[in-house]
Amino acid sequence: MHPPRDTAAESSSIVAWPTLHPTTQAAYNQILWNHGLAKADVARRLGVSRTRMTTVGRELELAGLVSAGGRGAHQAFGRPGDILVAVPDRYHFLGVHVRARQLVAAVIDMENVVVWGADAIVSSLDASVLLEQCERWLAEARSSGFRVAALAICGSFEQLDDAPVGLDLHSIIGESDRIRLSERIGGPVWVEDDMVALTAFEQWPRLDDGQDSLALVSVGAQIGFGLVADRKIIVGAHRTAGRFAHVPVAPDGPLCPLGHRGCLWSVASVASILAQSGAGSLEEVAERAATDADADRILSAAARGLGAAVGHVANLVDPDKVVLTGDARQLLEGRDDEFAGGLHDVALGALPLVELADFGFTEWARAAAALGLYRTLGGDGI
Repeated sequence: MHPPRDTAAESSSIVAWPTLHPTTQAAYNQILWNHGLAKADVARRLGVSRTRMTTVGRELELAGLVSAGGRGAHQAFGRPGDILVAVPDRYHFLGVHVRARQLVAAVIDMENVVVWGADAIVSSLDASVLLEQCERWLAEARSSGFRVAALAICGSFEQLDDAPVGLDLHSIIGESDRIRLSERIGGPVWVEDDMVALTAFEQWPRLDDGQDSLALVSVGAQIGFGLVADRKIIVGAHRTAGRFAHVPVAPDGPLCPLGHRGCLWSVASVASILAQSGAGSLEEVAERAATDADADRILSAAARGLGAAVGHVANLVDPDKVVLTGDARQLLEGRDDEFAGGLHDVALGALPLVELADFGFTEWARAAAALGLYRTLGGDGI
């Protein structure tokens, strides 16, 4: 599907999202979540009258956010109701993920489908260089006809060592830089931790399924955590919540760069696994483990440590679900018993549902774009 052409497509400015009453915004979210709903169903979910819902539906249609999708049987009362469906290409969202000097961009539509992408290597990790590239991509996306309503830039907010993937994006792009860029492009710009973006990507679309809480663990060179409680992403008073990689999981484990013995980072991060094994990749460690007792021991300890960390999270948050992503699937391959052992050693109550999710590098840009979408729609929840 080709996006609607925009008369201001050559501009590098943001297309303003319409100002909606909170009830109207909530109604739109329900329609978007459910891929279309009858007006009567939306009214019932929001606790508003059918007369009010008629007005809300008209406001959404005038804003170009929904269209009438036909008529269907009203599930609760057995009478027909007008179906409203979201217009997926009315607005778009640009996400940029910063990983050392490699930047990846993605534009998504209202249904979180990637419709445009790009990547680049920048000359330096300087705010002016990074933001200039973001503006360039915004102009390219707009010139391609995409109505971009927000820009989100994501990357690691923590640097534990000299690893290039451990850059502290927050120290590079400060609040004053974000505000200046927002003023230049005339719309919202967010600079956020990539784990917050990924957590929003995993959690927000599932709110209508009753998923009120979530813990997300991303295993890679570093280990990241995202937490959701009472339908809100926990970012903390200083926006540093989720720094859980140094929780103790193995009393006899190796030391981490911060001097912690047997913390999750020292046991289960890919950086530590490679340092312990002398291998060049996690794949190599896994191959060695079939015949090498040391490699097997390292991966077994990593699986048990990851299980223990999930147990700590279960005790602290009691989430509906724990999502393991990044290199977690490869790390846990054939080591379910070790993971379960670590989890049972620590967890004191009900065990959460644990789900493995594959999430490639380019998907981080999509998660950043999704953060822009979800913040536009959800506001305080993210």
